[in-house]
Amino acid sequence: MTWQRMSGLHCLTWQGSAVFHRGKFHVIGGCCTEMQGRFERSAEAFDFANWEWDKAEEDFLEDSTCPRTCVDGGDMGMYMCHAGEAVALQDSRWQTVDKLLAEIRHTAYMTAWEGKLLVSIGEAHVAYMLDLKSRRWRKLVAPEEFCGHVQSGCCLEI
Repeated sequence: MTWQRMSGLHCLTWQGSAVFHRGKFHVIGGCCTEMQGRFERSAEAFDFANWEWDKAEEDFLEDSTCPRTCVDGGDMGMYMCHAGEAVALQDSRWQTVDKLLAEIRHTAYMTAWEGKLLVSIGEAHVAYMLDLKSRRWRKLVAPEEFCGHVQSGCCLEI
């Protein structure tokens, strides 16, 4: 196996988010390395079937949106936390799914699987799960040996 360069990205991105969604690798937000501190609203997707970048979506995010929590929800779409809400990308627009509970307004990490969103604020024992069908939140309690500060994570389904 060898690494191959995916040339043609509009700009090298710093502090953006990377999401594999619907067969494409998405680079969302962040800022170009030569423009540090000036965050982009755009998203670019690499199409593996054609081995090229799609045209950039310039208004993918609203102003001042941090893409850090963007996640693939499988067939359900793409999700993220923004302005105190869990939002989903529907018809090229971010739509509110539900309000975030007061305890998780400052989300550090989110992932999606099996019709649910898992949201953590990064503190030792605080995580909640939103069932997307019932729109009900449930607090998750982890055993002490699985607790600690969360900065990032991933969900791998085998």
